[in-house]
Amino acid sequence: MSPDPGASRRVGFDARGLLLDGVHVPWLSAECHTWRLDPDDWPRILDTLVELGFTAVSAYVPWSRYEQADGSFDFATGSLDIARFARLAHDRGLVMTARIGPNAGAELEDSGWPRRVLDDPRCQALRPDGRPYLLPTSVHHATMPSFGSRQTLHEIGRWYDAVAEVLAPLQWPDGPIVAVHVDNEMGYHFQHHAFAMDYHPDTLAQWNAAHPGVPAPRGWHGEDEDARVEWVRFREVHLRESLRTLARMQRETGFDRVLQVHNDYPRLTTPIGTGALERSGAVDIAAGDVYATRMGGRYVRDYARHLDASTTMAYLAEAGVGWLTLPWLLPMEVVPADFEHTLWRALSGGVRAINVFMAVARDRWYGAPVDATGRRNEPLATIVQRALALMKELDWSSLRREPKVLLLENRDDQRRFASRAVRGDLVPPFRQVLPIDPRLFEGHDPQRQAADAWERSARAALDTEGVDVDHASTDCLPLDLSRYETILLPNIGGVSPEVRQALQDSGALVVAGPVGLGFGVAADDVSQLIPVPRWRREDPALDLCALSSERREVLVAHNASGDAIEAKVDTGGAMLIGRWREETVSDGIVRLEPYGVQVYEVVRP
Repeated sequence: MSPDPGASRRVGFDARGLLLDGVHVPWLSAECHTWRLDPDDWPRILDTLVELGFTAVSAYVPWSRYEQADGSFDFATGSLDIARFARLAHDRGLVMTARIGPNAGAELEDSGWPRRVLDDPRCQALRPDGRPYLLPTSVHHATMPSFGSRQTLHEIGRWYDAVAEVLAPLQWPDGPIVAVHVDNEMGYHFQHHAFAMDYHPDTLAQWNAAHPGVPAPRGWHGEDEDARVEWVRFREVHLRESLRTLARMQRETGFDRVLQVHNDYPRLTTPIGTGALERSGAVDIAAGDVYATRMGGRYVRDYARHLDASTTMAYLAEAGVGWLTLPWLLPMEVVPADFEHTLWRALSGGVRAINVFMAVARDRWYGAPVDATGRRNEPLATIVQRALALMKELDWSSLRREPKVLLLENRDDQRRFASRAVRGDLVPPFRQVLPIDPRLFEGHDPQRQAADAWERSARAALDTEGVDVDHASTDCLPLDLSRYETILLPNIGGVSPEVRQALQDSGALVVAGPVGLGFGVAADDVSQLIPVPRWRREDPALDLCALSSERREVLVAHNASGDAIEAKVDTGGAMLIGRWREETVSDGIVRLEPYGVQVYEVVRP
């Protein structure tokens, strides 16, 4: 599904993944930060990536590393010669994603922005009191830029002109580049709180143009809630339109033959709207990032399900392996089982394409399958190699889930809740490892607490029964609602007439909670209204996810607990052939070590 299928656009994608001249190519990518590595080691690094089974490489091209003190750009010296790296990748048959920002993150001191831009008051994102917004980076706090600022956009345009001169000629098929990133995690610099920013004059001018005579709300109290809700909605639109502007600027500089990708950090609620972003056409592919240990595997699974239900091709632009060395973002210890567990969580949840981050070791990171000189780091290297080989062997991109239940977020409710929140929040995977009472952030909001409690109970019921479920938002419904037997949402009140009609036309049983209505289905009764799963098991800690294609049927089993399990599974007489580790299950008894995973090929009589 390339939005511009003309002769000049030979790179496309569909639900299965990457398309080059109409031919599917597995999009199995490795993140490699070239400027942090010795360029003499690049050939060996790329050779090892090919050996492990990667078909693609992804590389940040951080603005702050290439712009020199005098304002010129250096793309030729040593580790800055990104064109040489691209040619080396091309020589080895690898395709490439160029992550040209402007925002990079990547544990850089200033998130990849030149200091002169961050220090320019004309560029700075502003808090409601007019002060610059500060982001804690790897070594200090940085004043981050506003994407509404015309001066910021002018500076970004200058950067795009410079980097396009070097990399645009290397677009596929003349070079390896098949995609460029349109910024990285543009989510108000990880601060989703509705009134944290951006009160830059140019952003406020956009608000005023759309809402003449209505002052921009600057806090959760003392102002009209309808105006606050509209400010929350405006921030969602502002993100999409900012990305649309950057995407247009990239195309105008010459990146007009490849896919344009944006990746959100792992958050599903406002202001992030991954599916709505892709549906808007601002970028071609709306991807996601996820980092978690094996203890957070169920969140990875649910996030993958959200991408699968909401986007054309579920793509993890950052599938985390290892961990970043920021002391306030625990954990400070990871083990190879984390990646093994979470990778298959993501894949069984519907992910079709991945970029392993970090595949190649570098500073400010620990845990990668390849070290900074190109040598294998065991046992991670073997785990990655086996996983990529099995994905190719099973033709993973052709496999599909068939969930019969859809769990919907009522985005209108979420906007109201966000307009009442008193402080910011933690990204969900970090909340898992730093458990903090959410009321410290959300304040006392009985309706929100009731909605959250109902959703938690619904999710628990689904997990207990072993039901596969999609997750989406009312602002971006799955294109085909008729595939679901049951649709769950905490509150049907307040949804738009269009959404209400779509739910009615779906033919599904719509189960709404009593939140905001005073009537509805109690959370404890949800389990009685969900369909019986095809694969039944006796232990709720055993997560099963079935995927199938015309050629094969696959069952992925996860142990969600820290204890070994031995559980009976109703196989319907089928034999389970273990493909991740060798075993045959003929008696229906599945045995898994703590947080263990198995990929079975189903053989029916």
